[in-house]
Amino acid sequence: MDRPSVPLVYLVYREALSSVFASQVLTPLEVHRESIPVTLGLFAPLGHLTRRRHRADIESITQRCRESRIDLGWIPSPPTRAPWLWSDRWLLRQWLRRKFPGDDPYVIRCRGARMTGLALAATRDWPHVRIIYDCRGAEVVEAIQMAGLEGTPREHWSPQATRLIDRVTQEERCAVLESAGVTCVSHAMVSTLRQRYPMVPADRFMVVPCCPDVTAFTAATPGRESARQALGVEGRYVVTYLGSLVWYQMPEESLRIFRLIQSIRPDSHFLAITTSPAAMHALIEKSGIEKSTTTVRSCPPQEVPRWLVASDLGLMLRDRSETNRVASPVKFGEYLAAGIPVIVSQGLGDCTAVVSDGGLGVTVDLDQSDEVLCEQLRTFVTAAPEVQQTIRSRCIERAENELQWSRFVPPLIHWYQQLVTSDRITTSNMAGVL
Repeated sequence: MDRPSVPLVYLVYREALSSVFASQVLTPLEVHRESIPVTLGLFAPLGHLTRRRHRADIESITQRCRESRIDLGWIPSPPTRAPWLWSDRWLLRQWLRRKFPGDDPYVIRCRGARMTGLALAATRDWPHVRIIYDCRGAEVVEAIQMAGLEGTPREHWSPQATRLIDRVTQEERCAVLESAGVTCVSHAMVSTLRQRYPMVPADRFMVVPCCPDVTAFTAATPGRESARQALGVEGRYVVTYLGSLVWYQMPEESLRIFRLIQSIRPDSHFLAITTSPAAMHALIEKSGIEKSTTTVRSCPPQEVPRWLVASDLGLMLRDRSETNRVASPVKFGEYLAAGIPVIVSQGLGDCTAVVSDGGLGVTVDLDQSDEVLCEQLRTFVTAAPEVQQTIRSRCIERAENELQWSRFVPPLIHWYQQLVTSDRITTSNMAGVL
């Protein structure tokens, strides 16, 4: 006799309005919902729930969950400036008890270490609940970078910065050691956590990369030529930068690579799909690239597939930081799903190996001279049209076979079932290794 489905609760802390929320939270939960009951709990700052400018986004999320039969709850979080007004932990406990009044087992998967710590604290005396830490990246390193402290000795940190980094470090440690399981976006992230916490068994980790909404790009692909016409790039070799202009996405280096490609192929055209069009225009002007060979487009996430399929080559460059070594950028899967080979820098999560081993683009070493980089790029960008089409097909096939949420959700659901039948991991029974 089959065991009953284990309900899943997915919790998100103050990230519901992020640009990747739909593709990285709602879409995989919709795949979950085909097999098990799903409840989504979204902690949101009180201001997001009350201000008019956020109303449309909140209503859109609510409507999509309703249509997908995902039980959604908005949980108000106190203002950043007044966190003492009420307790997130206490409110979460009351919300969970109201949703699940009995003692039947269920799984709570938490996006990020902070959310995981709140869930662990709220359910500390509930043996029927299992907590999973959904690790999205190197959170401690990211906090150090965001504070502008990378490369600065700890003894030179301000007391405030030290407290912040110590808090994030403790949140990660608690999430890894006390959770029943940890999902990571890359094999590199798993290796990092296992080195940092060798006492945690290997079977408590699972790799779940960032996947694109492949169906959205499949639907957009027939419109490739019409998109190229609308952009005015017919007959051009379109090289695309997709993303914001944050430092770690290396927009200046991307423009450098484009200049080199343009020196090899004068018919090259630079397309930027970005949330910061004015800043990108300024970078283009500073780079000396002729404005007539560039197009800058800003659009909401749901329109990205329409324009991205117009491309011939994608740029995805990162510096060699710990953050990027373990990353799984959403745009990598989006490029592949759109049939776009990728220029990727060395040491970018699992992506560099996927591109090199799968023949899905070019891996470049940004420390090399322009002359060396040109030689690395020349063969690829001057390949015959039929070869380029074969590579495009290979990219789409890789996305459809390896980066579909439907590939990762069934093993996750099986894992949930295993977790509810295992002994709960607690601080007390890990005492010997802390």
